[in-house]
Amino acid sequence: MLDTKNVGLFLLLPAPLNPIGAFDAETFKANFRAVMTANDDAKFIAVDLSGIDFVYSDAYNAFMQFHQELAKRNGTFAVLADRESLVRSLRKVGLERFIRIFMSADEMAAYAPIEQKAAVLEQVEKPVAEEPAKPEVPKTQAEPQPAPETPVAAHTEPRILDKNPLVDESSSKGSLVTVIILLLIVIAVVSYLVL
Repeated sequence: MLDTKNVGLFLLLPAPLNPIGAFDAETFKANFRAVMTANDDAKFIAVDLSGIDFVYSDAYNAFMQFHQELAKRNGTFAVLADRESLVRSLRKVGLERFIRIFMSADEMAAYAPIEQKAAVLEQVEKPVAEEPAKPEVPKTQAEPQPAPETPVAAHTEPRILDKNPLVDESSSKGSLVTVIILLLIVIAVVSYLVL
């Protein structure tokens, strides 16, 4: 039986490690599938990557698969990653556009899906039914001032990457120049030896 725990809406699964201490994506896939089978109503599942500095591309692929499976249930897949190096690599490949990345259990516990936030905002913004007219108060009594309205934060759309985040274009151009120079040197050496 997996040592899972609830953190807010999320069922948090432990990160299985292989014998060399790296994240074991294949074991995690099996654990995820077992949880999905055992919990037909599970919509919010996360993996605890605390203490892990790096995961391989097979983990990225698994996270995307789980995102798609939970999206069909109107849910969310998330990771709890307390190391900045891991968070940077997850963001570099663009995973933050699909999965939730939390750096603490408190942050994860405070998460509320957009639908829930919208419902709360809708309740706050509902007009209050008009009260019956009050008798007029003599002008000598001061009337209380209405409280100022609290502004509601605007919803921002997620940014869409128009380039592959894994390709460092500056080094690609430098590499091309280096390859051309090396080819010219090889051609010069070969032509010198042939003559």
